[in-house]
Amino acid sequence: MRKIMIIGAGDLGRRVCGELAHRDRRWEVRLVGRTEDALQRDVNLIRFSALQQGCRSRVDYALTDLDDVARTAEVIAEFAPDVVFLAASLQSWWVITTLPAERFQRLYAANFGPWLPMHLVPVHKAMRAVRAAGSQAVVVNAAYPDVVHPVLATAGLAPHVGIGNVANNVPALRHSAGTILGTDPADVDVRLVTHHYVSHRLSRTTDISPTQLRIAILAEGRDALPDIGLSRLLKPLTTEYRRTGGMAGQAMTAASAMSVLVPLLEQREAVVHAPGPLGLPGGYPVAVGSGPVRLALPSGMTEQEAVDVNRSGQVEDGVRAIGDDGTVLFEESTMDVMRRELGYDCTTMPLSEAEDRARELGTRFARYRENGSVGRV
Repeated sequence: MRKIMIIGAGDLGRRVCGELAHRDRRWEVRLVGRTEDALQRDVNLIRFSALQQGCRSRVDYALTDLDDVARTAEVIAEFAPDVVFLAASLQSWWVITTLPAERFQRLYAANFGPWLPMHLVPVHKAMRAVRAAGSQAVVVNAAYPDVVHPVLATAGLAPHVGIGNVANNVPALRHSAGTILGTDPADVDVRLVTHHYVSHRLSRTTDISPTQLRIAILAEGRDALPDIGLSRLLKPLTTEYRRTGGMAGQAMTAASAMSVLVPLLEQREAVVHAPGPLGLPGGYPVAVGSGPVRLALPSGMTEQEAVDVNRSGQVEDGVRAIGDDGTVLFEESTMDVMRRELGYDCTTMPLSEAEDRARELGTRFARYRENGSVGRV
């Protein structure tokens, strides 16, 4: 019986746990969090609702705090999962969308890169626990894999693959191409290479630089993109194919997670889209489920070309470079926004300083959310 451990019992972790329970497979699913009463209630809701629909799920829970690496390692070793899904973050991406509109728009201009410490810290601790447990599980991470993974790769601690980001627009691209070609979207295959920065904007603008995106549209055995044209392909994503965002939009992220997790659990090879595979920056088409995770790039594209495309988007997201020792250099223009809005200033961050930076950033954002003030904390 294949086993999966979900570390992080927030909105995404609960959604994925529920999706797995409703698949009526003989998987063992363990949801891991910090608060027993909430975990017990969530797990009961998941397994009872699954049973109501005739699904024989095996779902339970365990307690740990990622700050306690030794305890987390014990929890992992005791369960011995085949797959670990990390759904833990100190501040989920959607939190800033709950700000008053004007304040949100000002802070949104900083892009996602400056928020890296909030995602890097819990994943770093989880990966230390995975190693301490001696686990051979495939580790799949949901927290900003585009940048978290290449940073942790410098310490030999990168998860195997991420979820979300690049994958979230692929269904809309298949619909767009299928409509133009007059074929079922299910018969259209996509190979998309792009960073979080670009994938996040595909539903907002068609003004995407060719240096930040590479895509092939495979239909009837050939690449149909030259016939369609990139602008024509992308435009419907900003109009009739726009989808709900914010927390409700996590349904798409959960679906992207399932596209990776199910083949891994079934040991069935599938070509999917995922960020941060093999510790690389940005997002790629990848083959998972049978053997090691590997790239499945558009025909004729080299790994270096794909990495270059993603590094171009990484700079736009606010991360200028990642050093060989894991030190992150942030873009000055994005940090200007953080200084102005939060009073937060971090142009260079060694991995060893990430936790202190996360703590400072969280405190400053809490004050900003409460009254919009900046200054010393």
